[in-house]
Amino acid sequence: MSWFKRNKGIEKTDDLDLSACFDSFNKHWQHTFEIIDRYQTGKGVIKNDDIVAVINHLNQLIKLLLLDIQSAKSTNQSRCFEYFLNNQLLEKIYSWSLKTDQFQNRLKLEQLKVYGVLLSELRGHQFLSDDSILNPLILILNSYDGDCLSVEIEKHLVTVLRQFCVVLSHQPNILCNVLKENSINSKCVILSLLMAFIHRDGSIGEEARDALLIFVSLSRQNDTLANIITSKSNVSPVLATGLSGLYSVLPRKLDFENDCYRLSPKNIEDVPELSNFLASVELCNAVAKICHKTVYDQLLDYLYHGFLLPVVGPALMQDFENNCGINTHLSRVAEEEVATATVYLDLLLRSVTHPGLLQTFVKFVLCERFEKIKIIELLINRINNKSFKVCIATLALMETILDLNCEDVMLELVFKYLVPCTHIMLSQRSRIKQVDSYCKSADIFLSLIPDVFKYRNVNSQTLYSEYQGYLNYARIKIAECAMETKHWTYLYDGENPSHTIVETKTIEMENDQNSILSADDSSSGYESFKAMKDIDKMLGNDENSKHADEMLSNTSSPCGSDSPTCFIRQTTFKTKEPFTQYPCLGPFLEALFSNLENLPEQDFRINLRLTAVMTRLSMYKKPLIQSLLLNHSMIFQPCIRSLFQILRSLKQTIETKLSGRMEKVIEAEAFLIERENKLCNTQCNRSVSEKIPEPFSRGETKRRSISVAFGAMFRRNSGNKEAILESTSNGYRYYKENETESLDLPINAIILAEWLKELSAICQEHTIS
Repeated sequence: MSWFKRNKGIEKTDDLDLSACFDSFNKHWQHTFEIIDRYQTGKGVIKNDDIVAVINHLNQLIKLLLLDIQSAKSTNQSRCFEYFLNNQLLEKIYSWSLKTDQFQNRLKLEQLKVYGVLLSELRGHQFLSDDSILNPLILILNSYDGDCLSVEIEKHLVTVLRQFCVVLSHQPNILCNVLKENSINSKCVILSLLMAFIHRDGSIGEEARDALLIFVSLSRQNDTLANIITSKSNVSPVLATGLSGLYSVLPRKLDFENDCYRLSPKNIEDVPELSNFLASVELCNAVAKICHKTVYDQLLDYLYHGFLLPVVGPALMQDFENNCGINTHLSRVAEEEVATATVYLDLLLRSVTHPGLLQTFVKFVLCERFEKIKIIELLINRINNKSFKVCIATLALMETILDLNCEDVMLELVFKYLVPCTHIMLSQRSRIKQVDSYCKSADIFLSLIPDVFKYRNVNSQTLYSEYQGYLNYARIKIAECAMETKHWTYLYDGENPSHTIVETKTIEMENDQNSILSADDSSSGYESFKAMKDIDKMLGNDENSKHADEMLSNTSSPCGSDSPTCFIRQTTFKTKEPFTQYPCLGPFLEALFSNLENLPEQDFRINLRLTAVMTRLSMYKKPLIQSLLLNHSMIFQPCIRSLFQILRSLKQTIETKLSGRMEKVIEAEAFLIERENKLCNTQCNRSVSEKIPEPFSRGETKRRSISVAFGAMFRRNSGNKEAILESTSNGYRYYKENETESLDLPINAIILAEWLKELSAICQEHTIS
């Protein structure tokens, strides 16, 4: 259709002679029909000149048809269009093209181009409602199904499919005709063709994905189409297996700037495989948002059993410590693969936005077992792993999981161990909800800053600006977290839920094997919600049970809410393992506390990520967490070491080791400032050269609160040489050229000091809010 490319649309002519236009249209068709009739009656052999003549006449026919329709303002008033339908022009040309032997594919492509123009220019008209136009299009599409096509044909085919889907979305009656045609065949040709292109790169893949979304969205109000998608198409299997295939070609080792071990949009654009994988994830996310419930259920099932279980699970659960034996090289390779798999899971959780799809990924992490160990349990164990890469990647993943503000997650990681209140002295349970009105805990946190930082000659205005930044950051994050968690089932304040749930739950599980509480982990989340409702009834909490009934009746599917915080409880009250009856904070908090105790000696990048995780925990406006992390006066059981005790010990250790070494602190400050400047300059340069969209709203590429404070408090001109990172048998250390003394301790001391200011600001904001 070279004429269409030149004109780029229909010529706008106000003085068009409609009669002359119709006469010209008629003559072109007569010439075309003479050529067709000549060979249908067997009076000659088809020649290339005849094919060229038919194509030229066809181009002129379509051009005149569009001009006439535009001038007539409607297809009903167009004489050319009436003639076009009455003589079934497209059907006759298609039937004749099937008898043209070696010219058949050429003519079929030209007809495809004709439909591309008609679908584009006559989108608002009901021209496809006539079978003489619709049937040839369906036949042409069917003829391409399963064929090996050239790039030119693929481009035109995908464009026509997208335009066809757009027309179907505006004209439901045509969709009914298409579905009737599908009832005769064993599959839907539109879906069959589109699924071959959805994982392609470039414009072809983008158009195919757009067309698929438009077509699948029609199923939301059409049960027949939904049934066709689930039973006569391979949409869900292709989406799931496509993700698996794209995941399998992802790099098994990633090189990160500054070893942050978290993927950002800037990292992704440099790795084409990651871009393709993320595009496929976004497609699944979009399909889940707009499809029919039966399609949605099937998609989640395929993603869970066709992608997460067979692909992501084994990659994540590699035992790199035991399986590699004494082979150091294999162990190092396995470490990198596990760390990279952890980073990919982090990317998945930050990329998915649909609540139901996100719930599927959360269920996989919380409930799934490999070789009798849960994924979440293994991740917690890796927080204190000796491998720097595995440790920091796991901490980054845990921060992302906490950012979900999902009650299921917090139940599994924290609350199921804190709800019994066994970690607190019995006399202190009434103080869990106590508000620190005078911000005494904030003062205590500031008092725990090592003395080496207290008596330095630092400008008071700088200090004020820096602390104000922490307050602003805490205010925003606490408000966001409170908004996302306001619909949680329980308040977690030591009374709701009551710690007596532990005893009730244990008795019920022993006496009633058919209880809903003994359901396995694969059962519906709504069953676990009912379980909590039943527990409330047993405890006499009628108000909570009524609230549960109301939510249960108003929720028809996991995607019934746009907020991921509204997930139905899945694991805590269904597990067959009773709550602990001895003083315990749970493996997650204990792992964090244990890691924190090693703060002076371990790599500062681990400490940055560790403090980020603990800061994120402290943002939750839940009394059980606040009393544990932010209440200095809470008395715990003798076997429970509180955060304040750990911080006091760290203060003493750092003051002892840094005594008389002020010059090392100054060097560490200069190193951190230079590192921060490099990070900022790199990001500024990249953002200036190219505008990059930020698709990850829940996770940030790096910590902003403490890192900004480094520059605010210590920024100055320094002529010192940059510290060098050296690999050692125990990890990494920083040293100055021509010097042998490590800067690890002063760097970590600075991180501790800044974190304590951040915790103090969080305490103040919690009190105010």
